Amino acid sequence: MTSVMSVAPEAPARPWPFWRRFVWAFGVVYVFLAMMVGTQPLLPVTAWPWVQGAVDRVSRLVFGQPVVTPPGPTGSGDTQFDWAWLFCLLCLSVLAGLVWASWQRTAPTARQTGVLSEFLRMALAVWLTSYGLLKFGFGQFGLLPGGTLDITYADSSPMGLLWRFMGASAGYQWLAGVAEVLPALLLLHRRTVTLGALMAAVTMTNVFALNLFYDVPVKLFSGHLLLIATLLLAMDARRLRALLTGEAVPAVVWAPQVWWRRLLPWVLTCLILVLVGVNMRAGLQELRVDRARTQVTQEPLKTRGFHLINEVPFHH
Repeated sequence: MTSVMSVAPEAPARPWPFWRRFVWAFGVVYVFLAMMVGTQPLLPVTAWPWVQGAVDRVSRLVFGQPVVTPPGPTGSGDTQFDWAWLFCLLCLSVLAGLVWASWQRTAPTARQTGVLSEFLRMALAVWLTSYGLLKFGFGQFGLLPGGTLDITYADSSPMGLLWRFMGASAGYQWLAGVAEVLPALLLLHRRTVTLGALMAAVTMTNVFALNLFYDVPVKLFSGHLLLIATLLLAMDARRLRALLTGEAVPAVVWAPQVWWRRLLPWVLTCLILVLVGVNMRAGLQELRVDRARTQVTQEPLKTRGFHLINEVPFHH
């Protein structure tokens, strides 16, 4: 992964107007909080009682509604608590952005930009890899159970319909896994960060649209992953524009890296590829078992799209 010191020596900092400094500072703080302690946090602070109590008080004060705690795990990342907690993080980011913009009166330094890029790449690669590996082993959507083919569209929720659509095709689930793991691998290497971010943005646009229009309760989190991919592209916007316009841009000058920083991306790449192979092997075994069960039971013939029928008439 790119070292935070893998940039050329810094030029003198340029002054920035307050609004630009605030937008930068607010964005950095908000993305960091959203990934570290947000709806699917790397640090599970939302389980702390004092955090839940504080969010409930904010919800009562601002929205006039108490936060209703579900009786058990729901698997949802769009609960009332999640929305109220996100509002708290948004307010905290505004305050931190104002303080930061008042303190630093210049444009962000190369070190600050490098640290931000490192964090965005790490967060996006981790979650893309996690969701992608699940798909190779059919751990997210599963394989379509035969009995569900007797359910009508009217009996399906929008999310249920999407899950059955994905579960009906093992190959399509693997393709979706490739669409998530491949950009994660590209994000590990500094020469392919922009390509990885571009592929991740395409993938996450589709995922966010499916979550939004099929009412999958991961809208907030998938929207934030799409935001991260967009921010990575925005950080290289000048070069992307030059790709279309032919504009000349200076080459990126990288400082030498220590040996383990050069080796780490390749170690992680090999590890992820091994995990893909392990999950694919488990998925193939599950697929063989499912196909064999279909041949010896009275389940609908899932691979041919019609039901078994009784060849002897009932009135015979």
